[in-house]
Amino acid sequence: MNSNYNKKIFTVTIDVEADNVWSDPTNLTLKNLRCLEDFQKMCDIYNIIPSYLLSYETLFDKDFISFLKDHLKIGSCEVGMHPHVWTIPPFDEEESGIDRNIIRYYQSMLSKDVLFEKLNFLKKTIEEKIDNKITSHRAGRWGLCTRTIEWLEWNGFVADTSVVPFKSFRDSAIDSAIYPEYYNSSVLPHRMSSNGLNRKGKLNLVEVPVTNINQFTIASIVRLADMIKKKRGGTRLRKILNKLSIYPLELRPYPEYSKGTLPKIANIALKKNLPIINLMFHSSELFVQGSPYSDTKENTEKIWKHIEELFQYINNMKVQSSSVSGAVNRLTELNYF
Repeated sequence: MNSNYNKKIFTVTIDVEADNVWSDPTNLTLKNLRCLEDFQKMCDIYNIIPSYLLSYETLFDKDFISFLKDHLKIGSCEVGMHPHVWTIPPFDEEESGIDRNIIRYYQSMLSKDVLFEKLNFLKKTIEEKIDNKITSHRAGRWGLCTRTIEWLEWNGFVADTSVVPFKSFRDSAIDSAIYPEYYNSSVLPHRMSSNGLNRKGKLNLVEVPVTNINQFTIASIVRLADMIKKKRGGTRLRKILNKLSIYPLELRPYPEYSKGTLPKIANIALKKNLPIINLMFHSSELFVQGSPYSDTKENTEKIWKHIEELFQYINNMKVQSSSVSGAVNRLTELNYF
């Protein structure tokens, strides 16, 4: 084991949201939250500190909030925010807790005033519910924008983790020229700029990208592979592209990944000297039929096994775990930025 590996930091950033919002973004059921207690137990076994990034709809489950407060008191987790703008008041046209006019909208699609109102409301509500300040954020549907960066900086946030390098989140179902595209984003944590998503800057706010290993050096080839995958669809093509070392390897517990894939990605990240290894998934992926990835019991079990296998590897390599805000604070203390 390389002695430098114990200077690296492992983070787990989880979008905590309603059940299977992919198929029905107006759904506000929260059965998947019960799975987080077992997940936290796994984290405790391996000394992992997860960052739970909350959507507004999760804040009214009393048992879940009690669970979070208990773990916040002993420092075994972090709580941040994950805005789904169509579920956050104030509403323009509300129906059953949903802003009908902006379903599936990216944050970038809202006016500045409306966006700031919703972000302020979500932050205030989370902090009131958990009796704690929040300093981490991931944009809903990955839709980071410069106005969100501005708001996060003004409100003293430490970490954003909305960027997945070498990836686009364009949604053909939405008529918008503004969508999150991160093909040219850095894989390294960096201070953000108010002048663009893919620029390094001098803000206090730090971007901690989701770990995504580009196996091919030409960005245009990655973009082409991504376009083909989206048009042809499905996990089968991703498997083929991964075997050809064309499509990037994202540190997510995809059920189609073979055993050992997540440790392999983490190992490559360590060898590339990435200071932070950032695992990402949705809370609903831990629940059977809670997401497109956990559509069957078999696939859900694979997701759990992938996560535990990675935790075991991180422990064996003596990589320290931290919340995403804690990771940024540690790098700041080390004068990394």
